[in-house]
Amino acid sequence: VGPRPQNKSSRAVARRLRMGNCGSREVPAVAVPERTALAPSRPKTSANASTRARSSSSSSRASVGKVAAAGEPGRSEEEWREVIRAEDLAAFGSNEPGSAAAAAHSAQLGVTIEYLLEFTREHNCWHFPTWKVVTDIIKPATRARRQRFAELDAVQATGAVGRADTFASHCWGALWGLLVASLADQADVRRRVWVDVFAVRQWAGNEADHAYDAVVPHCTSFAICCQASPTKQIQGVNCLASLSNSEMLAHRIDLVPERIRTQIAFLRAWSLLEIMRAVEAEARDKRFAVVMKVGNVAASKDSSGGYAFQSNSDMTKALQNLIDVRQAEARDPADAVRILAAAADSDGSFELLNDRVRSCITGARACSSFPEIQAAACGDEVLDLTGSSQKKVNDWLKAASGAGYPWIAQKLLEHGGQPNTICTGNVTPLMSAVMSGNLEVAEMLLAKCPDRLPPPHPPPGLPPRSR
Repeated sequence: VGPRPQNKSSRAVARRLRMGNCGSREVPAVAVPERTALAPSRPKTSANASTRARSSSSSSRASVGKVAAAGEPGRSEEEWREVIRAEDLAAFGSNEPGSAAAAAHSAQLGVTIEYLLEFTREHNCWHFPTWKVVTDIIKPATRARRQRFAELDAVQATGAVGRADTFASHCWGALWGLLVASLADQADVRRRVWVDVFAVRQWAGNEADHAYDAVVPHCTSFAICCQASPTKQIQGVNCLASLSNSEMLAHRIDLVPERIRTQIAFLRAWSLLEIMRAVEAEARDKRFAVVMKVGNVAASKDSSGGYAFQSNSDMTKALQNLIDVRQAEARDPADAVRILAAAADSDGSFELLNDRVRSCITGARACSSFPEIQAAACGDEVLDLTGSSQKKVNDWLKAASGAGYPWIAQKLLEHGGQPNTICTGNVTPLMSAVMSGNLEVAEMLLAKCPDRLPPPHPPPGLPPRSR
């Protein structure tokens, strides 16, 4: 996806959360940065190979614009804080986090995947942790007026900014390049994504921008990215770091090294808040896609000399054993306490939320060899349903069934997908849906099985057998 360099809980609770002088949600101790008329939404047209992330030609790339660091104007940090607060009060009618006006504005600050790729190529920041992208690139570029990066004139002039289609949830301790490569994986690069680094002021006084979770319902899909770490198998259990199989099954997240914990999004309280909003959006809109990507950024296997997303199925198996959202952490422990209290007070329970996260992890594994299914679930027209082989359509059906995208599964069934045929991985689409707990898709597939037997008729006098 690019040339290699040479060298968020209820809204009421969200309003109560404060980041002090820090505008970021998760920043390692080594660095603590402070946390219009826009272009129209992308056209819903098919993307051919030249517009996809892995094969984007130089002629289709969006210029990132020349964003130069400016000198510090003669204002103190406290004066700048008041300037920012005054600007946001005038724009949104409130400085409180999570306001509807601020969230609606923030949702208009999505950037195209193409822009993300060009930004990352130009700055050679594939292997920067995200916090370093903020401290070394974003803050110097916005220092003169303390703007949101996506509102800079040079960025606006690219035409890349507009209503976000996908909300991107990630960790600041993980690699920036991983986020970019995962979003670009077989995607239509015209799709716009909301990324906090670009859409949120990274300066003190930015309380109005703390509306991360309130932005989620303005999008049509949600992507969460987790960085993979080495695993080992002990008695059939995939284990992280030095944990034993019994410690993994006991959810001993506290034994996982902090460096690894800060790279797993759903172990961070702020990402958990965003996941909760995505689950709510999914309940309201059955076509709202939740996509999880688990893997690493690696040298592309093609001849481009660039980088690409590389999924890691072993890591997904380890995460399924380990997951317990009740142990989510934040840089400020008080934030974690508040967010977890809100999760406990929301509809459902921690176990239901754990089950949904596990289902997302299973979906990530189901789509690991077929990332185009995740892109299609986000609205990208990347599936060639007329020119693909029967085997490919069946494999796509298996992936969509395992990931829980019934609208994609229905489309594949209409184009000849076979729900009870063995696919890559030695499972059928129907088996994939059942193993992932996607019962709606399983019932859809079962109804289409040609060899489905009619329910048995019990002898007279006996009650019918339950399904």
